[in-house]
Amino acid sequence: MEACYHIFESYTAAPTNAHFNLHNHNEYEILLFLEGDARYVVEDNIYTLEPGNLIIIRKHEFHRIYHNSAAPYRRVVLMVSPDFFQQNACADYEAQFLNASMGTGHKISADVARSSGLYDAFLRYKKYSGDYSLPFDAPVLNSIIIEILYLINQIRDFSASDISMGPIRSVILYLNNHYAGDITLDILQEKFFISKYYLCREFRKATGLTVHEYIRRKRLTKVRELCAQGAPIGDAALEAGFHDYSSFYRAFQKEYGVSPRKVMA
Repeated sequence: MEACYHIFESYTAAPTNAHFNLHNHNEYEILLFLEGDARYVVEDNIYTLEPGNLIIIRKHEFHRIYHNSAAPYRRVVLMVSPDFFQQNACADYEAQFLNASMGTGHKISADVARSSGLYDAFLRYKKYSGDYSLPFDAPVLNSIIIEILYLINQIRDFSASDISMGPIRSVILYLNNHYAGDITLDILQEKFFISKYYLCREFRKATGLTVHEYIRRKRLTKVRELCAQGAPIGDAALEAGFHDYSSFYRAFQKEYGVSPRKVMA
């Protein structure tokens, strides 16, 4: 049986934002911030980061780190597959990931992480694994991952977004709800009363993507989600906002570099 999780600690001596673009994935991500000068973007929220903060990211949520300076960046990242909960008979511990609304409940303060025992659990994992060198399927390590998920599921005191994105937040919310429709910069300019040149600059600064790239990724994510639920690729592409299969195929190839049928067969 596969462990269905992956955990590692990484260090970047002089990070640049060019290497940390907005992205999403099919696993749950738990990031323990240890060092740096950065903020974290999840969907339409931005969170300041202090050592000891935890960031919780659910399936398909778009997120990225944004470095305020080139100060060294160190973090622990825990990636957990949804299969983990079934395989380890702890389905109830997935509730925090499943039930929170998209774009909410992401940041756990350092004080809450310590008082809840979460921070200590990460330290024990590092100690027992010999700095992450033991196989992931070691029973003692698996039990600590279950404990971390249990503790997260008990927390109700999540920090709110504490940095304003101004009108860009409203644009992101709109795109999240209307990405399947026909959207142009002219439409956004008229709807939000902002220059499309200002919009393009500020949107890229906040997300690392152009508006067009953001919409494309949202649509592709929706296609993959619908296909995982059993929908035919062509029908999923149309529902996600692609005009036809050929436009979806080109977008998929550009984003992932392979044929969609190789990934979603």
